[in-house]
Amino acid sequence: MTGNLPLSEEDLRFWKENGYVVARQVIPIENCRATERAIWEFAGMDPDDPETWYLDPPVGNIMKEIYQHQALWDNRQHPRMHGAFSQIWGTEKLSVSRDRASINPPERPGYEFKGPWLHWDLRIEEIPPLEKIGVQGILYLTDTAANQGAFSCVPGFHLKVHEWLRSLPEGADPREAVREEFGDQAVAIEGGAGDLVIWHTALPHGSSPNSAQVPRIGQYITMSPVRREPSEESRAESERWWRERRTGLGKNEKAQEHREGTTATLTPLGRKLLGVDSW
Repeated sequence: MTGNLPLSEEDLRFWKENGYVVARQVIPIENCRATERAIWEFAGMDPDDPETWYLDPPVGNIMKEIYQHQALWDNRQHPRMHGAFSQIWGTEKLSVSRDRASINPPERPGYEFKGPWLHWDLRIEEIPPLEKIGVQGILYLTDTAANQGAFSCVPGFHLKVHEWLRSLPEGADPREAVREEFGDQAVAIEGGAGDLVIWHTALPHGSSPNSAQVPRIGQYITMSPVRREPSEESRAESERWWRERRTGLGKNEKAQEHREGTTATLTPLGRKLLGVDSW
């Protein structure tokens, strides 16, 4: 692993066989600490006071609707982050997702992990054929043990998902069936602060219960190839989303960060990933 290309040839072979890979030390530890602080503050939680970790209703919701903080953007536009996804896709011309973060606290009496369990983040009919890929990613902001609410998935399932779907009885719900049949085959992926887990969208995946003493904190980041030059309307929308600090995941709402935040500074790479400037 050298420079801004964190994945070795062995890593890339592992990716093809298992449908996930861990890119090590993609983000410097100082970036992780800054992002961690931003998420704690946004969530109104104190990392040193466990009682504050369980205030969010509904109980069990680990997702935090933070999108536009400078620390999150610094990770998105880091050259090694871009390099990892470039290696997966085989092109540097990528766009970055408009995604959020999460805090997965330890279970305790009165608080049980409520998911998301094994699932897909797309409709069953949209699962790509074997010759195509789609990817997702989570950046670990703290050292994350396997029992610390780590990301989990069923390795290699992308190679057999369509055959398995065809084998299901008529009327069966694939989402329920995959949890029942493969739940015990899910592997929790441990990693260090700054490590990026990339997985194939066809893999059943999810968070996992946290039986450790401290939360798992992560930022979701995905990149996809730019297939065509964005229109001027698309560029304007992207710039407006960023400058006005709106929520992501297609919601595009003026929420907490719009009212209270500061517009992040983008690097030339960040502007290309956002779709404001051309590759």
